[in-house]
Amino acid sequence: MTLTDVHDTQPSASQPATTALSTPRVVVTVDHRPTSLDALAWAADEALCRGMPLRLVTAFADPGERRSPRTVDQAMGFQRRLRRQLLSSHPWIEEAQLVVRRGSALSLLAEASAPGDILVVGESPDVAAMHPSYRPVCPVVVVPVQPAFAPDG
Repeated sequence: MTLTDVHDTQPSASQPATTALSTPRVVVTVDHRPTSLDALAWAADEALCRGMPLRLVTAFADPGERRSPRTVDQAMGFQRRLRRQLLSSHPWIEEAQLVVRRGSALSLLAEASAPGDILVVGESPDVAAMHPSYRPVCPVVVVPVQPAFAPDG
């Protein structure tokens, strides 16, 4: 498990431009919301089906979100807890890249995704109210809230 900065390295003048292109990934935001587990499960399945790496992103100390993790340890704790919950049914999730950064979730997602990636978020009021100035550079999948099973009757 690593704490990773999301900025890709720039190629040196001696590197050909093709090596600067990053491999497309499935990028999923995980946090305190109940929909994070559903979004992570969907993203993990999609990454496996497409043969793409999986990147888990968590923001901490988000000034606009009072329930945001306040520390790196809390943010990493969210990521570890969600991965553990899915590990038995999604063993490939152990290979996911973990990204934890200070700031707002939207700014972090903008930095963490690139053209060719698939950005996955859980349904929430925050997603529905995304500021119009946020223009993702990749497809965005909003995983809906999964209804609880009602007993037949």
